[in-house]
Amino acid sequence: MLIFESPAEHLADALQLVSRAVAQRDQVPSLTGVLLRATEGELELTATDGELAIRTTVPAEVESQGTVLVPARTFSDLLRLVPAQAEVEFRGLEGQVGIRFLRSRFDLPTLRSEEFPPLDFSPQGDPVLVRGEGLKELVRKTGYAVSARDDGRLFTIGMHLSVRAGHLSAATTDNHRLAWAQTPVEGAGEDREILVPARPFAEVVRTLPDEEVEIFFSDSRLIVRTHTMTTYVTAIRAQFPDTSRVVFENYATKVVFDVPSLLQAVERTQLVTDQRNARLRLRIDEEIIRVSANSSEGGQGSEEVPAQSTGQAVDLVFGPKYLIDALRSLHAENAVLEVMHAESPALFRPDVPERNQFAIVMPLRQAES
Repeated sequence: MLIFESPAEHLADALQLVSRAVAQRDQVPSLTGVLLRATEGELELTATDGELAIRTTVPAEVESQGTVLVPARTFSDLLRLVPAQAEVEFRGLEGQVGIRFLRSRFDLPTLRSEEFPPLDFSPQGDPVLVRGEGLKELVRKTGYAVSARDDGRLFTIGMHLSVRAGHLSAATTDNHRLAWAQTPVEGAGEDREILVPARPFAEVVRTLPDEEVEIFFSDSRLIVRTHTMTTYVTAIRAQFPDTSRVVFENYATKVVFDVPSLLQAVERTQLVTDQRNARLRLRIDEEIIRVSANSSEGGQGSEEVPAQSTGQAVDLVFGPKYLIDALRSLHAENAVLEVMHAESPALFRPDVPERNQFAIVMPLRQAES
């Protein structure tokens, strides 16, 4: 029998955290649950969907140690509605668990804990140390360029993480665009890299505190550890494209522009594009970027944004959404657009000396515009 008491607030927060790793489908019932393990002075909560696993602990007064597997959704919803400072008592029996708080009493069914998969959260090797806010920035700057669904090319649903020269970099691509960013780290040591599922990894990163985080690389998984949580994501067995093949030393056209001005012009002009076949044209001259669109459905529109360009004048045609996503990811007042010709990869980056981020968007074919 498992018996413990803990404040509802602690339990609700911990359940909300580990529930990010709970399977959303019930082909394997045990993966829809959270494993509760009561040991001396604390309660350990663990969940996994087979791809992502999260473990955390909360203080608890443990009368009888033991393990029980509870349905994640029911327990998380219930604990969220319990007064935060109320003491919650759990009594786990065979097949059910009793929950007591204030004047309330619930007896709920449990899952078969012996069917919960064994999980190993033990790290391998030395950690890479990175700030939690640095990881959040990497996800924010690159997470948008991932495929929405698995199209058979596994690298398009992944985030490529690599450690080199004291920096952790992240890269994503859906074959129409590519995003890359980096942040400084400590304890880097030898170069390391791994391709992980982007969306589960982003879910974990959103929960991290803005403090130092440990990351452990291995061939099969990436472990992220804080003082309150350990989580890992399994590696994707696929080769991520070589990003150096789409980044050049010199470009035929370079234009410096104000990001908010161009973003607003693009957002307004895209309103007159065809919804099913949206195309938006950028004409770059010496001191201007002309944004224009026309369609049989929406009419036509154009705006001019001041800019400073060098090299050749060029016409570029983009899908509006891809262009908007790239501009929003920059979070800079001024940025640079570099391109070789009208149908080559267009590179956007903040206008700063250090290159710590870029976004690449493939223009559409001119014949299709």
